Amino acid sequence: MRFTTSLFLFFLTSALCQAATIKGKVLDASGEPMTGAHVTIKGLTSFAAAGLNGSFQLNNINPGEYQLVVSFIGYLTQEKTVSIKDNSETINLRIALAEDQALLGEVVVMGVAENGSETQARNLERTASTTLNIVSAKAISLTPDLSVANVVQRVSGLSIERNSSGDPQYAIVRGMDKRYSYTLVNGVKIPSPDNKNRYVPLDIFPANLLDRLEVYKSLTADLEGDAMGGGINMVMKGAPETFQIRGDLQTGYNYINVLRNFDSFNASVVNPLSPREEYGDGYLAQPSDFSTSNGVTKSALPIPDLLASLSIGSRVLNKKLGVMVGGSFQNSYRGTESIWFDTDTDRFGSNLPSIRSVEDRHYSNRQLRNAVHTRLDYRLAKNQSINLYAGYYSLINQEARETKTTFLDGRNFSSSAGNAILAYSTRTRVINQGIFNATLQGSNQLLKPLTLDWSLVYSKAKNDQPDNLRFDRNGALANFVEQPINVERRAPRQWQRNTDTDYTAYYNFTWKPEILKSALIKAGGLYRTRDRDNYFNRYLFDPNPSPQFLGKDWNTFADVRWQLVNPGGSATDELNYKASEKVTAFYGLTQFTIGKLDVNTGVRTEITEQGYTLKSPKQFQTADTTQRYTDVLPSLSLKYRAKPDMNVRFSYYKAISRPGYFEIVPYVIEQDGYDEVGNPKLTRVRADNFDLRWEFFPNSTDQLLIGVFYKNIQDPIEYAVVREGINNEAVIKPGNYGTAHNTGFELDFSKFFNRFGVKGNYTFTYSSLTSRKALQTRVDPNDVTSPLTVRSVDQTRPLQGQAKHIGNLSFLFKDTKKGFESQLSMVYTGERLETISAFLDNDWYTSPILQMDLSLEQRIGKHFEVFVKAINLLNSPFEVFAKKPLFRDLGNDNVYPFQPDPAIKTLVRRDQYYQSMRAGIRFNF
Repeated sequence: MRFTTSLFLFFLTSALCQAATIKGKVLDASGEPMTGAHVTIKGLTSFAAAGLNGSFQLNNINPGEYQLVVSFIGYLTQEKTVSIKDNSETINLRIALAEDQALLGEVVVMGVAENGSETQARNLERTASTTLNIVSAKAISLTPDLSVANVVQRVSGLSIERNSSGDPQYAIVRGMDKRYSYTLVNGVKIPSPDNKNRYVPLDIFPANLLDRLEVYKSLTADLEGDAMGGGINMVMKGAPETFQIRGDLQTGYNYINVLRNFDSFNASVVNPLSPREEYGDGYLAQPSDFSTSNGVTKSALPIPDLLASLSIGSRVLNKKLGVMVGGSFQNSYRGTESIWFDTDTDRFGSNLPSIRSVEDRHYSNRQLRNAVHTRLDYRLAKNQSINLYAGYYSLINQEARETKTTFLDGRNFSSSAGNAILAYSTRTRVINQGIFNATLQGSNQLLKPLTLDWSLVYSKAKNDQPDNLRFDRNGALANFVEQPINVERRAPRQWQRNTDTDYTAYYNFTWKPEILKSALIKAGGLYRTRDRDNYFNRYLFDPNPSPQFLGKDWNTFADVRWQLVNPGGSATDELNYKASEKVTAFYGLTQFTIGKLDVNTGVRTEITEQGYTLKSPKQFQTADTTQRYTDVLPSLSLKYRAKPDMNVRFSYYKAISRPGYFEIVPYVIEQDGYDEVGNPKLTRVRADNFDLRWEFFPNSTDQLLIGVFYKNIQDPIEYAVVREGINNEAVIKPGNYGTAHNTGFELDFSKFFNRFGVKGNYTFTYSSLTSRKALQTRVDPNDVTSPLTVRSVDQTRPLQGQAKHIGNLSFLFKDTKKGFESQLSMVYTGERLETISAFLDNDWYTSPILQMDLSLEQRIGKHFEVFVKAINLLNSPFEVFAKKPLFRDLGNDNVYPFQPDPAIKTLVRRDQYYQSMRAGIRFNF
């Protein structure tokens, strides 16, 4: 009874002492939350800071009349009288702050969301005429992402393809291979430095130079029509309205470099020109013409990574001229521990994979990423402007790969008995990629209702791989003892480069009839001429004498004595070619509104002329060829504005995908595993694309997007293992494969509370394509020695590169009072088709992968932030497997090494990247 009385008195006292609450949101003129705005009460110590969604709350306020003071740097301080009548009252306020013109100077554009902000991103998504997803510069700054390739994996429906260092490199949109999307810089298409295909390696672009990243998932007639997957537009930072200096300085380390040393070589001695280029076409090279230092690797701990960026911008000449100059530098040391299994499907006629060898690979990769760009824009008059953009982006990879190979007999793991054939290989290579783009654009009002927008573009992309070297050695294991290593195998030295030069002119006329204020008619087109020059030369060396033994005849690559097999090189190889493409396009569209329905419909015509010329054609080869075709591409976009904060979108568009310049050349590339060959008969891909999306924007930062899509794809291009040639050998070859279907569902959401926020997306994709596969059987199934028969059967499979499940989830926390901010982000990519086999049910898939990253930031004063970022916290491996058990002889219980479950599936490759950490300081004036 005494306890009950005490409890009653406690609650009664609490109720009597309860005080009122003042809460609300602080916004700017565009409705963007003013995160960090100070809210105080005159005469009291109560203080609150606006949270991620602009909300604030002041508790325990006694009845009375108060002056609420709201302030934010660069904005006019606002005072508001608040009257509280009783303790139980809760007052809700919505406070809009205006910019301080005396402090900021004259601002031409008012009520527009800040460039790079989350509010701007949401506004653009809401008002766009296409299905669009945007990642803002603010969102990018909270992630540990170094390159644009890291950023795109956080967009709904996008997954990435990694390079040998584990870094994201190419984007896969909605399960469509990377060939089915294009890359834009400020709305202009750029050429690719990739030596095989059109798609642009996104790891060449530093993330910190972006104002925002836009992903188009549907096209209208005024957009180029060769993106059935989608388009990725990198909007680079432009001039701010007021003087601004931003930058950062970072350092970090990759944990794999602590576990093992980093292998490096002398890249400075690599000659950019082959002897044939340096001394003339008829020159017969000598071994002394080749450096040996770049074949010698040294192992040591690398220095820490160093990364820096700086951008300076302002508007001058009475705000008419905007200037932005930015640059970025990144020097990092990446490593990969990799194990590869060389498998053979038809070795024993079982239709089950058998292992021929196991490769233990150690990659060490130094990456030098540099970028510089500038944007100038001049406001000639109202509705008259001109701007110039110039940017250069480069990525230099200096890679050393050490490989140890153990050869198996396919039935037993020989080394389990202490005996095996071993091989060792060192590969050093430099890959220098660069993209330069210069774009002059203008917007001119010719008449009151008629506007002309135009662009003149010059772009150049290069991929230079000089003096790539491989040094192979033989060895053996006898009774668990390694035998002397010797050199008796051929060593190649290879030069390869390609340069793409692009000239493009765009023009767009827009007419807005005065009598139809919500309507417009738009017409225009483009003309592009693009040329590629590809150079290839390879020299082959044999050891002389042979063999030469380690410790006796040589200690490093520089000590080995060589004899040049082909002093003239390989100048007649098919990889020496010129390619060209000319595209002429015209379009017309109309946009109008009927009640709450916005309609955008039009048609685009693209005329393509694409071909190649071999510099040294061989007998029975076609020296040159040209493909000419015309495509008519209709489009329709409907947006129903059900409510001010709710849209329903439907879109249809027809699109194409052209073959790469390289793919139609009759080349042959010798490489690890299967050789790769070209296909001059390759044709373009066509697709009909449908999208339906419901959008809800409850405020300027939150959103909920739910959509479905369907694609009908005719003649998709896939790389598959096929058999051809005189010897019917297995090779990898691009081909057109029937008709494919791609269907999916997308969910994208973000929700911000006072200090917390959550963002996520999920995409389910189902695709199907039927192609012919080989099926081997024994004449007598009960006799393993009976002859083999091979027949073709149909098999339905997913599209290459498509993952059924893709998801992203991020948790954010921000304490504006203490200036602390953090984000935990996760990226999940489900099982996806990696490589297509010529044999039934032997395609290779990647295992599901979950990557987790963490970012912590602390503000110091008004202008500085320090941060720590951790990447790949879970040390998630990249694994490739075949969905078939390993072949094993009856009565053979031997277990293959590193195979986790050989009775169900066969592991083909496993890469381990380990964690990375970075710390740095960011400044903003």
